[in-house]
Amino acid sequence: MKKWLASALAAIVFMLAIPLGALAADPQSNINAQNYNTWDAVPVTSYLFENTLGGVTRVERRGSTALVEEYGADLLLKNSLEIPMELPLWGGFFAGSRYNFFVFGQSNPVERDSVEVIRVVKYSKSWERLGQASLKGVNTSVPFFCGSLRMAEAGSMLYLRTSHQMYADRAGNRSQANMTVAVRQSDMSVTDSAHQVEDVGCGYMSDSFNQFLLVDSERRVVALDQCDDFPSRGAVISIFARPAGSFTIADGNVVSVMVQPFPFVEGGDRRITGASLGGFGETETKYIAAYSFDGAGVSDKSADKAVYLAVVDKKTLEVETVCLSDPGVTTPQLVMTDGGGIVLWNETDKAGNITDTLCYAVFDGEGAVGETQKDEAPLSDCAPLFVDGQVMWYVSDGDSVTFYTLSDEGVSSRRVGAPFSDVKEDDEMYDAVLWSVKRGYILMETEDSFGRNTPARRAEVVMGLWRAMGSPEPKKLETGFTDISPEDPYYKAVIWASEAGITNGTTPTTFDPNGTLKRQDTVTFLFRAAGAAAPAGRQNPFGDVKNGEYYTDAILWAVDKGIAKGTSTTLFSPLRSVTKCELAAFLYRWKNG
Repeated sequence: MKKWLASALAAIVFMLAIPLGALAADPQSNINAQNYNTWDAVPVTSYLFENTLGGVTRVERRGSTALVEEYGADLLLKNSLEIPMELPLWGGFFAGSRYNFFVFGQSNPVERDSVEVIRVVKYSKSWERLGQASLKGVNTSVPFFCGSLRMAEAGSMLYLRTSHQMYADRAGNRSQANMTVAVRQSDMSVTDSAHQVEDVGCGYMSDSFNQFLLVDSERRVVALDQCDDFPSRGAVISIFARPAGSFTIADGNVVSVMVQPFPFVEGGDRRITGASLGGFGETETKYIAAYSFDGAGVSDKSADKAVYLAVVDKKTLEVETVCLSDPGVTTPQLVMTDGGGIVLWNETDKAGNITDTLCYAVFDGEGAVGETQKDEAPLSDCAPLFVDGQVMWYVSDGDSVTFYTLSDEGVSSRRVGAPFSDVKEDDEMYDAVLWSVKRGYILMETEDSFGRNTPARRAEVVMGLWRAMGSPEPKKLETGFTDISPEDPYYKAVIWASEAGITNGTTPTTFDPNGTLKRQDTVTFLFRAAGAAAPAGRQNPFGDVKNGEYYTDAILWAVDKGIAKGTSTTLFSPLRSVTKCELAAFLYRWKNG
């Protein structure tokens, strides 16, 4: 096995021409989001860790927020909240021993050293924001560019390994490379960062398309990168000499180990390595890397790749690799267990489409791999978690969340949600109710009951609509209604609705927050919030909806858009009180239609 010491050499940098579209988009589904084929790895959006409730907590980037859901041992949802993204680019999340951390970023197209490009935000375990660390400039025009971000900790130190697009060179070209950062958790100060070509002695690699990081059992910071160019082309482990927990990483003494060389065909595209990294871990004596590879370094298709496991001896740094599959696989996932671990992947069909056929192979502490087994389950970018002797991960698709558990008996699954005693999973309204509760648009009636058939109160309807609109600030915090006050949770919502012409109250001086609302008025509120654009040429099929009334266009609009349904083909029942379930359905169809 070839072992070499990285030295500070002049970089021959292969230039990237990768569009910004290669960066992570807002995910609607995390299913097989771990799978990538060329330089299009992106930051992980889904995380799972054990909590103090005896269950697990999942954290998932959703649009401009991070959704946090805490589940009990029974996998019932106990708590839910959203953490706002403080900068527009998502970097990642890390559940530390004492704190939780989010990483955000923003582009720096003007290449100013005064621009904050990465922010590491510290939260308590009860999700209170405690502070931040900022990196400004750091030779970065776009953080997390064509790569990922992973974190590890030791003592009071937090370590980050990620990627970035660097400042333009004299020819105007911008290169991609990895970046390593050390943050002191106590005061959230950045104690060190390696982000220049000159930092090659600190594990710098040009064109690093995926990054993994761990602190090993001997308290050493160890990284795994997918490198296509400098200082070498392959999957490379970097072992930092200074003990983890110290305040600096830039001591210029990193030992590098070539795990898997990527051949290069003259005239080919260097960015295509034929490989994708899936996981990095350790046993007592070995480092373990899981990846897919075509064997030649030329393919950008899953159908051409097989799963490999690389086993690196910690003392000798000798590498042994074993192929675990035929070609036609996704980027694998790796989970470490008691004394060993498991590699998991999905197969592809002949056309290259990813299937739900799950393959997994167990290995021991020395890296000896058992027979590959198969079951049915999709993977995601949620790294599997080993808990209570079982492997667990989840997949999300919109608001649907399914937990998968792998044990000696094989794979079992459970679709999870809030603990509704009155709305079951097979209920037509379930997805709408779950969606509205998770986002705080409608509140539970009791700890375990949604209030399925309870008439929705006027304040409840307005507050649900206001929150679904993003909780806009009213122009002035005062109202002429004598029956609401600033202490009421719906105070701003009522003012906003009044200012927007959505509702004027029941009288000039009263809003009647606890009064119920009719179906005709609920859809009218939605109609007005949506801009009150009546459907053209829509015929009125309902015998109980009079033409020319204030609610007529609203009802026809809601039915035309699929937001509301009649109680029969010829009746809408406009005077019937709207229930909480119906309100949830109206909001859900309106926002997701």
